[in-house]
Amino acid sequence: MKALEFDLRVMANDPGRRRNLMRVFAAALAAVDPEAAVKAALVRKGDVLTLDERRLDLSEFERGVVLAFGKAAVPMARGITSVLTGLPVDGVVASNNPESIDGLEVLRSSHPIPDSLSVDAARRLVENASAAGPGDLVIVGVSGGGSALLTLPAAGIALDDLATTTGALLKCGATIDELNVVRRHLSAVKGGRLAETLAGAGAVLTLVISDVVGDDLNVIASGPMVPDPTTFADAMAVLDKYSIREEMPTAVVEHLLAGVTGEIDDTPDGGPLFDRQSIALVATAADAARGAADRARLLGWEPNVVTTTLVGEARDVAVRLAAESRDISAGQMLIYAGETTVTVAGDGTGGRNQELALAASIELAGDDGVVLLSGGTDGIDGMSDAAGGLVDGHTEQRGRALGLDAAAFLARSDSNTYLSAVGDVIITGPTGTNVGDVLLVARSG
Repeated sequence: MKALEFDLRVMANDPGRRRNLMRVFAAALAAVDPEAAVKAALVRKGDVLTLDERRLDLSEFERGVVLAFGKAAVPMARGITSVLTGLPVDGVVASNNPESIDGLEVLRSSHPIPDSLSVDAARRLVENASAAGPGDLVIVGVSGGGSALLTLPAAGIALDDLATTTGALLKCGATIDELNVVRRHLSAVKGGRLAETLAGAGAVLTLVISDVVGDDLNVIASGPMVPDPTTFADAMAVLDKYSIREEMPTAVVEHLLAGVTGEIDDTPDGGPLFDRQSIALVATAADAARGAADRARLLGWEPNVVTTTLVGEARDVAVRLAAESRDISAGQMLIYAGETTVTVAGDGTGGRNQELALAASIELAGDDGVVLLSGGTDGIDGMSDAAGGLVDGHTEQRGRALGLDAAAFLARSDSNTYLSAVGDVIITGPTGTNVGDVLLVARSG
C-alpha cells in the first residue's frame, strides 16, 4: 500500500492525542493492504501455486487471466500478477482509481452510483471471462464497491433505472445486505452470474476482500462468484419493507415481478463451476481491528477490540459509544469495526462516519478525557471527500464559538460541513482498500 497522506489540519485542535489515534487508524489500514493480502494468500513455490488446500501446477496452464473489480481492484491485481511470473497474463481490472498494470486492461469505473463507465467495464470483463478456455487459469479479485464498479443491467433494465433504485435504497437507510439483494436480481453479473460465464476455464481461484459485516460472500460486491441463496421474492420484499415500490422505475418493478412469477430464471443457487472453484477471504474488518490493537499497544495504550461486527443507525451507535467511553479508564482504547447506516434527513453533505462522529461529539460535550475517531477504510465517507471524523469533548464548543449549532447540522444530515468548519474532519483520499469502518474511542488522563 502506498504511504497514506492525511490532511494535518485535523491535528490542530489536540495534536498529542489525535496523532496517536491517527497512527492507530493508519495501522488498521496497513493491516488490510490488498496487495500484501493477496501475496500472503497465494503461495508460490516453483511452479506450484497454493491457495488454502488447493494446489495448482502452473506448468499445466497456457495463460493466466486476471479479473479484478472493486475499490481494491488495482492493488489486488498487482498482487495476483506478481505470483504468475513466467506465465502469459492478461485480463481486465475495473476500478474507481485506475492505475496502469503491465499486461492488463485497467478501466475506470464509477462508485457509488454506477454509470456508463461501470457498464463498459463490466462488458469487457465478461467478454474476457467468457473467452477463458481449458488452458487458462483465471484468478478473480473481488472487493467492496464491486456492486457499483461492475454493473451490467439485466435485459430490459436501463442504467438510469439502476441509478434511481440504488439512490432510493441508500436514502431510505436500507442495509448493504438489502441493497445487494435487489442489485443481484437486476444484474447480468451479480448473484453468481459472473461465475457462470467462466464455465469453460481450466481453473478458477477467487480472492475476496470483505467490506461487509459478517463477511458473507453472497453480499460482498453482490456475490458475483458464489451461488445466490436469495430470490426475486426477497428483492421485492426489500422494496415493500421500506415502502418504496412506488418510487421504483416501472421496468424494475416489472422485472422483479416477472422473476417472482417464474417468467425469468432466478440467480443460480449452485452448479459444477461453484463446486470446482476455490475461494478465499484475504482481508476483513477483523484484520484491521487486530492491526489497530497491535499499534495501540505499541503506543502505550491498553486496547480492547469490542466488536468487529458493529451495525446500527449511526446516531444511535454514537450514543452507545459515548456511554461506553464513560466506563473506561485513562490509557484505555476501545476498538470497533463494522458498518453503520444513515437515514438521510436533509440535503446536507456527509456520510455514516461523519454523522456518527458529530452525534458522538454532542454526547461527549464537556468531557475533557475522550477522543473518538470514526473512519472509512476506503477513505471515502458518503458523498464527501472525507474519510470520517475525529472529535472530542470540545467539538461542540468550537462550533458554538463559530455560531454553529451541532444539533441543527445533525438534523439536516450535514455533518461534513460542521466537522470541516471546526477542524474535525479526516481526509485521506482513496486508500486502495475497503473493509468497512474502524472506530476508536480513547480516554487519556
